[in-house]
Amino acid sequence: MMVEAVPLHTLSSRGATTVKKHTGALLMKFASRIKANGYDTTENSQGIVDFGVSENKLMFDVFEKKLAEPKIQTLAPHMLFYDVMAGNLRFRGALAEFLTERLNAAKPLDPKNVRVCNGAGPMMELVASSIGDPGDCLMMPMPCYGGVFWDVGGRAEINVVPVHLTSKMEEGDTMPFQLTAKKIEDTYNKATAEGKKIVGILLINPHNPLGDIYSAELIMDILNVCHRHSLHVIMDEIYMMSIFDTEAKFTSVLSLPNIPDPQRVHLVWGFAKDFCMSGMRCGVLYSVNEAVNKAVDALVYFNMIPGPIQHVLTEIVLDKEWLDNVFIPTKYSRMREARSYMCDKLSALGIPVRKSPSGLYIWADFRKYIQPLTPENELVLFEKFMDAGVYLTPGIEAFNCGEPGFFRMVFTVYRDHLEVGMERIAAVLKDCAENGLTKPQADNAEAPTSADVKEESLEDLLGLLQGRISSSGWLEETRTQNWATQNPEALEQFKQAMKSQEGFGDK
Repeated sequence: MMVEAVPLHTLSSRGATTVKKHTGALLMKFASRIKANGYDTTENSQGIVDFGVSENKLMFDVFEKKLAEPKIQTLAPHMLFYDVMAGNLRFRGALAEFLTERLNAAKPLDPKNVRVCNGAGPMMELVASSIGDPGDCLMMPMPCYGGVFWDVGGRAEINVVPVHLTSKMEEGDTMPFQLTAKKIEDTYNKATAEGKKIVGILLINPHNPLGDIYSAELIMDILNVCHRHSLHVIMDEIYMMSIFDTEAKFTSVLSLPNIPDPQRVHLVWGFAKDFCMSGMRCGVLYSVNEAVNKAVDALVYFNMIPGPIQHVLTEIVLDKEWLDNVFIPTKYSRMREARSYMCDKLSALGIPVRKSPSGLYIWADFRKYIQPLTPENELVLFEKFMDAGVYLTPGIEAFNCGEPGFFRMVFTVYRDHLEVGMERIAAVLKDCAENGLTKPQADNAEAPTSADVKEESLEDLLGLLQGRISSSGWLEETRTQNWATQNPEALEQFKQAMKSQEGFGDK
């Protein structure tokens, strides 16, 4: 298949680097492919079932009725004109009231400390730009939501330093992939000894992709570590109302009565996950740091939410009766049912899953089907799933997991999609069990020419390098000396690509 080369020479160095970083990420690379060929029972039964994108698609019928209510359909003149860029005052007041209750905040949230923009990811960028300079670093437990590398690294140019968590339990751990304050402090000490400037840590609670909920004790331990080193804490609580286990206890950072350094604690939340509205594009920041808020006020000029959307979301969060009696119980019931179906099917296939009380996804262990167990073979299994018409995200490429074999699977999809997707996964694993894990072969009719391969491999290689170098110890493991013996052709392509790209080459 002919690959159209992007004419990067027409861009600035900054523009070319941005394209490479964006298109090199696996999540970005496959997003358009899935949207263009998505599964539909009647219209496209051979399309790709999407278990990869973290969206809750179980509640459309409920929202269809809610959004048709007259008070939500109201259009007032002020909605069509400029307003406060960081959110109109009524919306911010409603959010302060809503979050005070839902987060069980230690004290009422002040609307003057609330900011909104067009998504939680963009809000991450605004906060990162406000607390760090290009080249500075934020720590983050890994595996983690892969989009964060773009959120804080795309335009803000903040690097991510992994706090690596593994399936092998260390001394003091009670479960695999366990986060501790000690692991964070050890990572900080190692990074600073290497000359990196750490400005803070980014935490997702409840966690993506593990689904864990951090205890009050762990959060306080982390806050104390960060206080000792004058580090900012960006706490992403975007799944705080996606906790389907009725016995689980969620602790928001804002519920803690004695935060050691409140000026450096910044909470981010949004409507995409908890309200099943990823298309509405609304992220929320709560920070008592006046300087950070002023910086966000300046930057949010480029990220304002349209007035009509602010009106709709205001009415939704203010309707406590609907939230408590319709939306939340219906959502949790449907989530539990969908998760149970996926877990049962995976259990029948011998796939262990992480026991977690929250999230829209399952962290599944496919290691028994990946032999030999290597990062390359994890991608082979991923490609086999894609060829079979089902998309689930591999741990290393999508979440920077430090070991191969784990996939995240989103279960909050339409029921027919859930059933078909699990059937396709079962067929792939049956083939693997019978024939071994073999790399899918391209159809001869689609075989690319040598020129096509060169174009595609250069762009893929450069994009992959950009993401890998900024996020892990991959550089140490992938020296050119190894390429020279293991893949001399790739080494030669890399050298030629480096010479041809502006801003790269021998120094």
